[in-house]
Amino acid sequence: MALALAGPVYAQSLSSLLDLARSTEPTYLGARSNVEAAKARTDQAFGALLPQLSMSGNTNSNRRDYRTRSTSIPPAGDAYNSNMTQLSLTQPLWHYANIVGWQQAEAVVVQAEHQLAGAEQELLSKLVTAWFDVLAAGDTIVFSAQQVSALQRVWEVARRGAELGQSGQPQVDEARSKLDQALADAVTAETDAQLKRAALEQLVGPLRELDLPYMRGVAELANLSTEKLEAWLDAAQAGNPNVLAALQAYEAAGAEVSKQRAGHYPTLDIVASYGKNSQAVGGFPGQAGYDIMQGVVGLQLNIPIFSGGTQSAKVSEALAQKEKARQDIEAARRATILAAKQAWFGWHAAYARAMAGVQAIKAARSAMALARKGRENGLKTEADVLQAEQQWRAAQRDFRKGRYDQVVSFVKLKAAAGVLTGGDVAALDALFVKLPDDTDPDNARPSFKVSRR
Repeated sequence: MALALAGPVYAQSLSSLLDLARSTEPTYLGARSNVEAAKARTDQAFGALLPQLSMSGNTNSNRRDYRTRSTSIPPAGDAYNSNMTQLSLTQPLWHYANIVGWQQAEAVVVQAEHQLAGAEQELLSKLVTAWFDVLAAGDTIVFSAQQVSALQRVWEVARRGAELGQSGQPQVDEARSKLDQALADAVTAETDAQLKRAALEQLVGPLRELDLPYMRGVAELANLSTEKLEAWLDAAQAGNPNVLAALQAYEAAGAEVSKQRAGHYPTLDIVASYGKNSQAVGGFPGQAGYDIMQGVVGLQLNIPIFSGGTQSAKVSEALAQKEKARQDIEAARRATILAAKQAWFGWHAAYARAMAGVQAIKAARSAMALARKGRENGLKTEADVLQAEQQWRAAQRDFRKGRYDQVVSFVKLKAAAGVLTGGDVAALDALFVKLPDDTDPDNARPSFKVSRR
């Protein structure tokens, strides 16, 4: 299958699409940037614990007029420059808020890393889902085209029969009605394929052409029929990145409470400075200038007494945020359990559909063979043969859709447990071949193009 799309041409493997998604998908790239931002905030918090060194200086041009209150001393005046430079050092000895802030920043980094892992799990899961949705949409287009072709022939047979007097106008009208419905279904299928393609492009960027492979009819898929749901639920609650991120957010919220409470605590710093003050003349006109060098070392204690209730309000806000973070943990846990259960039961439903599809294909093949034999013996009509062929094709489509859903559900289950990797997605390429083989239930599937509307 070839989808006529817009943009560069890329290979049809999941591996190549995964590389595109990792390099272009905005949500994933944003999560990766968030990790870098969190690490930078950690450096900032650690820097608040280290010495703070600054240097200042100024130079001034002065003009001075000097008059005494004695008439015996004449007025005087002068113009001069004055300069000052100072080097200041502050070393925090006890700033509990800074210590807690550093610990909080470390928790936020871990939280961001879990969020990045969650974004990657979601990206991989969405990519696989979009990929198989496109495959299923392609199968539906082929089936719709075949259905239109078959019903076109049925309508022509009915119309010819009416012309020969072998059938009535109601049969012709019914055949035409079914043909019109099939044409509408074909348009719907093409529209759905465009939307599925758009969902894939949202992850990997614009594509001009995408050659879709065929899934092997006998490809061995993961089997969950012998596994326990409880084991997967336990794994999901213990390893899901969103749950782990929520736990770290709770730790960070607890640190925020401690940091705001520390706003009531005293702080102690070592302060030191060394400066030079120079002036071209003395304090009175005619006096000699001077240079003053001064060094200071000491301890500076700050004791908060009253801030108008602002700090207490910040503590109350932090406590409320901590409670919200605790509720977010429960929300993330429940969402994870739901996602795991949906994937688990979705796999079992898809497995049942695939198994039913195998039997339906066998039954449809037998019915098709009987219809063809009956037509040769005059016991069946061309319409009976066409109907049997469509039942066979529908069974093939349903079988493939069941297998697609098996893969997607298993991938979603691994993503819920936080164990889905790029290697798992790349390994799915082994399920596909460029051309259908003899074991493919649909080894006569034609090529087609979906035009851009």
